[in-house]
Amino acid sequence: MTRQSGIAALRRVNRFAELWDDVGGPLVFLPAMKVVHGGEVATVDCLLAPRAHTSYTTRLFLSQPFPDRGQNWTVHQIMGRAWHTMSYQNVPASLPWTEILANHLAVLR
Repeated sequence: MTRQSGIAALRRVNRFAELWDDVGGPLVFLPAMKVVHGGEVATVDCLLAPRAHTSYTTRLFLSQPFPDRGQNWTVHQIMGRAWHTMSYQNVPASLPWTEILANHLAVLR
């Protein structure tokens, strides 16, 4: 998947999606995402790493933690901001970016 097709697909999910360049590769900022958490809807900013990041095949960072979902939450400083992520492995970077996002978000349900 190219960066252009990946960001275009994510803009169908969140029209404000922004492609950010980081030292390790692309990141996608998804502001004010509505996510399902424990049967309720929460609004959070998301930062998707659709490539390897910190020893994980892909990562999803959130503006707040949901400690009752997922395991081993950690905080990372990325692009000057604190981001929360859980330990969730083996979502392949070869998937379309929308599927990578969906796989990571599924853990919050």
